[in-house]
Amino acid sequence: MSSRSGMLVVDKPAGVTSHDVVQKVRRAMGCRAGHTGTLDPRATGVLLICLGKATRLARFLQKQDKIYDCEIRLGWATDTYDADGEAVAEPVEVSLLDVEVVKEALGAFVGTIDQVPPAFSAKKIRGQPAYKRARRGEVVVHEPVPVTIYAIDDVSVDGSTIKCRTHCSTGTYVRTLAHDAGVRLGYPAHLAELRRIRIGTFGLDPCVSWDDLETAGENTLWDNVLDAAEMFPDWPTVVLNDTGIAVVANGGVIEPNGVAERRRGSGADPNHGDWVRVLRPDGSLLAAAELLPGGMFQPRVVIA
Repeated sequence: MSSRSGMLVVDKPAGVTSHDVVQKVRRAMGCRAGHTGTLDPRATGVLLICLGKATRLARFLQKQDKIYDCEIRLGWATDTYDADGEAVAEPVEVSLLDVEVVKEALGAFVGTIDQVPPAFSAKKIRGQPAYKRARRGEVVVHEPVPVTIYAIDDVSVDGSTIKCRTHCSTGTYVRTLAHDAGVRLGYPAHLAELRRIRIGTFGLDPCVSWDDLETAGENTLWDNVLDAAEMFPDWPTVVLNDTGIAVVANGGVIEPNGVAERRRGSGADPNHGDWVRVLRPDGSLLAAAELLPGGMFQPRVVIA
């Protein structure tokens, strides 16, 4: 099994699960792998796969905001709020929609809102995913969850179909947004198509495709892997000298005499909190550390 680590950006196709992608990566690259947040089987687009020891850093990427291209279909609703579900009522005819009316309706969801997750979701109720309870016929009722929708842009209307681009916080269910937008417009609705085009700073260019995972050799795939140091480009950074490196190797706290250089973060990632990247002089990631009082750093996730 490979001892290398880093992150692979995969363009997930429709019809496979996020777990399917992880399994494919494990077999193709010969290392431990894990994703940073699922996409529904029908959805496509950016899936971040952490490799090797970098899987320990996946939890930080789960907090990143996301951008989706969405297609909302008016006229009929489903129990899952997407096209894979069962219709919950007879379809209704959709009148000619004015795009400005649609923009106004979608704009009502921009900002921090309380959103109720769909019954068919991976959100757990008493330790079990809600979709398993819903499939057994149990009545699933979620409490509203605060989420932030930063923008809904590029809105267009074609008959009963609305297309838009949605920039939202982690934890947002675009399926629920589609359902709720239909309610606001006075129609049953569901999410017909979903493509994730960005997670944080990571987009579709460059991405490894499903076909690449099928046909490319292990070394070719590793050529597309981002170094672990590139997983958090916006974090503040400290570069260690030999003293600091020895301290990390022994599980100690990094003091100022172990730091050769400090770099400010860009501020683009509001999720880093008091976390910093700890680099070797060659630029490779040694650890993710937490800032302590007095200018010291406590390594919490050691990569090497």
